Amino acid sequence: MGFTLARYVGLSILAASAVVYHAFATRQHFYRAAMYLSSSKIAVAAMGNLAFALALCTHQLVIKMFLGSLRDIEQEMIRERLSSAVMESLLALTIFREEFSTFFVAMFASLVFIKVMHWLVQDRVDYVEVTPTISLFGHLRIVSFMALLLALDTAFLQYTIAGTIQSSGQSVMLLFAFEYVILASTIVRYALKYGMSMVDLAMDGNWTGKGTAVFYLELIADLLHLFVYATFFAIVFMHYGLPLHLVRDLYSTFRNFRSRMHDFLRFRQVTARLDRFPDASADDLRRCDGVCIICREEMAQAGSNKRLFCGHVFHLHCLRSWLERQQNCPTCRASVFRRPPAGQQQAQP
Repeated sequence: MGFTLARYVGLSILAASAVVYHAFATRQHFYRAAMYLSSSKIAVAAMGNLAFALALCTHQLVIKMFLGSLRDIEQEMIRERLSSAVMESLLALTIFREEFSTFFVAMFASLVFIKVMHWLVQDRVDYVEVTPTISLFGHLRIVSFMALLLALDTAFLQYTIAGTIQSSGQSVMLLFAFEYVILASTIVRYALKYGMSMVDLAMDGNWTGKGTAVFYLELIADLLHLFVYATFFAIVFMHYGLPLHLVRDLYSTFRNFRSRMHDFLRFRQVTARLDRFPDASADDLRRCDGVCIICREEMAQAGSNKRLFCGHVFHLHCLRSWLERQQNCPTCRASVFRRPPAGQQQAQP
């Protein structure tokens, strides 16, 4: 906890203590002092500020406990995401402005804190995937943190759904229920992605099906998010009007899903067309020194190796992964699926 945060918390405690002292010093009865603290705008602001400061301390301690020190890039990404999230929430507030209250502020602050922790988990999982030197204790902390966030998402989701049903869907609780559905699905998505990374790590990076599994996971997650966004957009539009704060997220989710579907169709096409390539012979392997240029590992003669029409040889799983991104030979940049003239179908040097 830095000096700036410590000073803010100290000033908040001092201001709240001064307000409480003034309330009990000027009013002899406890009931009157309590009424003053709950009705005076200055007192409510001071006590609310103290609650926010304590929540901020708790938030920092939780992050320190489960993630340790944050990297500079993580802090920068949090600041960027937080500004856009606050702006979208303020736009959402214009729709539910009639239900603005202290309860709404508390729920909104809790949502922001939980969102920040979700963002940190996402960044940390992506970091772990490219940093295999994480200790066992570090892995246990990340898994425990994801379990804690999933429990929080589930608890808040149950509470907000109950409130939404009680109010027949026309309540600010609908907004929070929608947010926690997105958060819960996101943490499940990253937990599964993290589990796949651990399986690949246990297999010394030799799990050839990891890319396909992650791809299908991302596709299903994007489809679910698109469905949730579209449903929430329709409900809010019918009861409150056009939800401007959802337009960007809905379009972004649709664009991501469309891109995933395009990649999926291309993946199916590539998988079907891989059978067109002949298996590599022993002579083919000798010409390329028996090394796959994509992964820089040796190709066993009995393994699944494919020879392209240009003559270059690669692992089957490496070639499939490469062709999911582009359809040119990694060595000579020739088009993979276009047959060269009959006289040029020999291995290139």
